[in-house]
Amino acid sequence: MNASLADLFGNDFTVRTDQPEQFFWYRTPDGERFGIRKTRLTTREKSLLNALFPTIRLEEELTPTQKKWASLLFHKDENVTLNVQSPIRYIHFHLKEAPADLLDFREAMTGLFSEETIILFENEKEGLLIQLNVADGESVHDLEQMAAALTADFFTGMALFVGQTIQQTEKSSLTRIYTSEKKWFSSGLTLFPSQMVFTHQDLIPAILFNEANKDTIHYLMKLIEPIQEDVELVKSIRVYLECNLNITLAAKQLYVHRNSLQYRVDKFIEKTGIDVKSFKGAVMVYLSLLAQELR
Repeated sequence: MNASLADLFGNDFTVRTDQPEQFFWYRTPDGERFGIRKTRLTTREKSLLNALFPTIRLEEELTPTQKKWASLLFHKDENVTLNVQSPIRYIHFHLKEAPADLLDFREAMTGLFSEETIILFENEKEGLLIQLNVADGESVHDLEQMAAALTADFFTGMALFVGQTIQQTEKSSLTRIYTSEKKWFSSGLTLFPSQMVFTHQDLIPAILFNEANKDTIHYLMKLIEPIQEDVELVKSIRVYLECNLNITLAAKQLYVHRNSLQYRVDKFIEKTGIDVKSFKGAVMVYLSLLAQELR
């Protein structure tokens, strides 16, 4: 069936594209999904295809609860009635390419989360998971494994952004947080295109840095200039910070003796004049390392 359609519509026929919004999507009686470029179809051709093949419309598959959430978050309709109990959390997702079968992808993603998770697609490449009654949510490692599994099964790259835990569930607050997090996620995809899972804890500092003026960026970059050529020392300090200033844990991750890492930390303090063992000093060094990474 698809071969005949491909012959008929040529380059305007596809089963996979990174610009799904430019196509009308249909499904053959055998369940094969295909798209025809919108600009290619005449009104008569579109009517004929609609009569022969069912169009794929994700909104027709939504439950009443999903439709209410979609109206609130995507269309800013605060007249919908939602019974929301805190805490909840949004997990935003972005696909590099639209899956060949969007409905199958949605079912696969839903199966990886608990029953109290609502999944919504804003379009064929973007959407979010709404986790209800959040307690101990999935770790970043768990989410990375989920994203990797979906990537392997559906041959499409995937990124996730884990938002904040939301305690205030007024509709205006739910919409505001969704809009802000979606904007931050978009910035994160630009700043770190190869990263698979983002959290608001590590993304917001990067966004604040990206919005800083040139003088501030220059100052931050100069902070660790005395040691920036010492690759081993820079790596050691980065791991030390990532381990929450826990010298024992950081030494294990670096496969060095605790005393060796303590020597490196003291050396860093001596050369830069910044007490990285203090909270304020650690924040300054973290921002300086971030400046080096994003320059």
